[in-house]
Amino acid sequence: MQRVWLQVVLAALAGLGSLAVCSGAVVVIILLFIASIQFGWVGSSLDPTLFWLGVVAAMIFAGAGLSLPPLALGARGRHALKTTVLSGLCFCTFVFVAFLIVLTHSFLVPLISLMALVGTSVVGSLGAVQYEEDQIAVPMYRATLITALTIYCASLFTFWLVFDESHWQSYFVPTVVAASSWAVLPGIVAKLRPG
Repeated sequence: MQRVWLQVVLAALAGLGSLAVCSGAVVVIILLFIASIQFGWVGSSLDPTLFWLGVVAAMIFAGAGLSLPPLALGARGRHALKTTVLSGLCFCTFVFVAFLIVLTHSFLVPLISLMALVGTSVVGSLGAVQYEEDQIAVPMYRATLITALTIYCASLFTFWLVFDESHWQSYFVPTVVAASSWAVLPGIVAKLRPG
């Protein structure tokens, strides 16, 4: 019993580590983008080659961060790589749609962004576990998807409570609520997975 809780804690910490690394990668990409903008008479201070090298390096670190939860849940080799690539696609969707929030004032864009953020942890957690028997997988699938839906609905409720179109900071609170799934869902899968 104690070993199961140790695995739950390790999976939750792997999710938090993944969140920290991916958040850092997004911040680095934003800073690189700001450094490459033309500022009138000041000009651009960053060479385009350095910009793209920085973006590629940040994406490699984000991919390494996204591999932490699957590895903590026991995925190895090609299976861990497939799970990391799928969760990476979800995370790229989140980042792309999050940048669209700045460009558009559509009400649906933040909702899709929050869905992609929660979806990243769902794919990374459930994709990491292989099953021999479908009957064992049903309770884990059900508990994980209900928890993910609950976290997503809580982030939508938070978005509805704090949304103010004039303050772009109001997008951060629902994102933090949705990002909590990165620690919660790997822990649930570690607790309920077979073996």
